[in-house]
Formats: sequence, structure tokens, C-alpha cells
Amino acid sequence: MQVQTSYKDIWKIASPVIVGSIAMTIINITDTAFLGRVGETELGASAIGGVLYFAFAMIGLSIGTGAQIMIARRSGERKDESIGEIVDHSIYILFAISAFLFLVLRYLTPLVLPRILNSERLVEATIQFLDYRSFGIFALMLGTVFRSFYVGIARPNIYAVYSFIMAALNFVLGYAFIFGHFGISKMGITGAGLASSIAESCGLIFLVFYTVIRKDVKHFQLFRFKSFQKELNKKIILLSAPLVVQNLLSMGSWFIFFVFIEKLGEHELAMSNIVRGAYMISMTPIWGFSIAANSMISNVIGQDRKTDVMPLLNKVLQLTLGVALIMILVNVLFPIQLLRIFTNDMQLINDSMGSLAVVDFSMLFFSFALVAISAVSGTGATQVALKIEVVAILVYLVYNYFVTFVLKGPIELLWCSEIIYWSLTGFASYYYVKSMKWKNILV
Repeated sequence: MQVQTSYKDIWKIASPVIVGSIAMTIINITDTAFLGRVGETELGASAIGGVLYFAFAMIGLSIGTGAQIMIARRSGERKDESIGEIVDHSIYILFAISAFLFLVLRYLTPLVLPRILNSERLVEATIQFLDYRSFGIFALMLGTVFRSFYVGIARPNIYAVYSFIMAALNFVLGYAFIFGHFGISKMGITGAGLASSIAESCGLIFLVFYTVIRKDVKHFQLFRFKSFQKELNKKIILLSAPLVVQNLLSMGSWFIFFVFIEKLGEHELAMSNIVRGAYMISMTPIWGFSIAANSMISNVIGQDRKTDVMPLLNKVLQLTLGVALIMILVNVLFPIQLLRIFTNDMQLINDSMGSLAVVDFSMLFFSFALVAISAVSGTGATQVALKIEVVAILVYLVYNYFVTFVLKGPIELLWCSEIIYWSLTGFASYYYVKSMKWKNILV
């Protein structure tokens, strides 16, 4: 479980996560692709509701990342007996947070949305989407614990299987519930939320069953729940808290971005939703490399090989940028085919081409920045990662406000904020890792 730093070893960790990320992307774009064939209002509502849901889900993903950093560090230190305790306490934390977020999504959001959005139809459709989607927050967040465990101990293959189980179920159930097939009544956008929640719940059941029957992980003493250790709980929360705030700010600003677009009109919101779907497809392999960088850097530091961190980061960045260029090339060569995944409306597709071109260019900055800031968190410097994020988001929001309400510029100019945001994040993160200021941080 003590990882090495060759290109082969990086790919060994990253590739299963990339495969799993592909499946997760399929889940995310299924609703967009199906609802794009229902109507522009439903398409826009899935953007607002989906981004809001994942803004909350990022709390769990952030705590999972904090736990993953600790698990990878203990793995590098060969302290297997501590890993089960980290997993058990992560379950305590995430279940409590899931219950709170469920109440917010289910009961508070319908009161807030009418104060934010102009379109009553859009508000109603978004609430319908979240009606069943909110139940999935439990399964999604608890599933994060298992991803953190398997990636942290450098055995991420099961994450790919888990993700594809969810993707397949979400596709079949979404098709049945949204359009009314296989003897099921047509549910429209409400069915999209229900399908995703059922798929996530089945994925969690699979992970629990798989982990319980695996003999080669029993020495980690998972699910013992021996005693509640206040200090360990505190340590997980303190390490994860900056990541929670960081990702909430990031997803929150993404939500505000779509709220700004809604002010331009439902057609512009529908355009941006299909561009968002294309963007997410392009992003997919990059998430795998960022998770690998985070875990591998923590593991290497646990082996007391701090001088290997920058060479490792540079290798991950080289692989990441290479894959990003491939994704950009595919988008440039087949833009119409890509956007047709989400809608059959050729007017909508043609109007979205300019924004797609901006997104393609921003992929270079995104791929560099996501890996770099994940490396910062992997060193244990989660507070530094938060500071970088705060500065970048402030610039991002000011730019978007100026373009939307002062300049009243075209939607393509609004999408240019992605380039600004990721360039600031990437260069600041890379400089910090290179500075070695993290070398005395304990996790």
C-alpha cells in the first residue's frame, strides 16, 4: 500500500477512478439528455436543481476527501489498524450531515427558490426535480466513505464497478420514469429525481455488501464502531472543514453562475445547460488524475519521501494535460454530435457553439488547476487550498456580475469566467506545492 511515483503507478491509481468518473458523468448527463427532449423549462430546472444538489453533496465529498488524505497517510506509514477507525468515524459524521441536508433540500429549498429565480415555471419544475432527488443525499454521501477507503489504500478498482452499477440503473430507470415506459406512468422531471436516488441507493448497498464479504480488507477492522473517539472525530472535521468551505464556495458560485444566466432568459439557461453537459464529459478523466494526485502525494509524504512530491505532481500534470488535449480535439472535431447528446433542437445547438468553444479553451486551465489544488490538499494544507479558492471565487463572481448586469454582454463572455477562475487557482496552487511550505504539516 506504499505507492511509487512512476507513470505506470500513477495510471494504476488514476485509471479505475477515471472509469468510475465516466460512469458518474453518465449519471449527471442522463437527466440533461432526457429532459432536453421534454422541454426547455425542464432542461433549465435540471441545471438549477442538479447544481444545487451537488453543491450540498460536495460537503460529503469534501469530508470524504479529508478522510482519504488521512487514510492514504496512514497507509504510507503502514498503520493499518488506524484506517478502520477513520472509516467508522467518517460514517458517523456523514450520516448526521446527510440528515440535515435532506431537510434543507426537501423543505427549505422550496421556500428560497421563488426569491432567487424569476420564472415561476422554472421554480415549480426545480422543486419537482428535488422532491425525490433529495432522498439520494444519504446514499451519495455515505458512498463517499467507501471511495475514500479504497482510493486511500490504493485499491480503487471497485469504485469503477460501483459507479457503473449506478449509471446503468439511472439510465434505465430515468428512461422509464421520465417518459413512461415498461408499464410505468410518465413522471417527467419528477421521475428524473426518483431514478437518480434509487440508483445511488443501490450503489451504496453494493459497496456495503462487497466490503463485508472481502477477506483481504478485514485487517482494517472496518465497521467495528468500538467507541466514539472525540479527538479523531475532531481531527477529521478540522482537516476536512476547509475543503467543505472550499467546495461549497466553488459549487455555490457555480449555482450563482446559472442564476445569473437565468436572468438573461430561459433560452440562454437551456443553452448553458447543454454546454455544461459537454463540459462535464470533457472534465471526466481529469477528476481521476486529481484524486490520484491527492491520495498519492499524501501516501508519499507518509513514507517520508517529501522530495518526491514535486516530481510526482509534474508527472500527473503531464498525463492530465495530454488527456485534456485529446478531449479538446474530440470537441473541436465533433461539436454538433456532442451537443446532440443533450437535445435535438438544432437552433439550441447552433446558439451554443460559441460557448462550447470557450469551454474547450478553458479545459487547459481546468486540467492544470484541478490537479494542482488537489495536490495542495494532499499535503495536508487544506487551509491554504481554501484561501486560494476564496480569492479565485471572488474574482470569478465580480467578473460574472459585471458581465451580466453592467456590461450586459453575450453569454460567451460570461463563460470566459471559467478561464479566469481556473488560471488563478492553478498557478497559485502549483507555486505553493513547489515552495515546500507544507513540509512540517502533520495529518
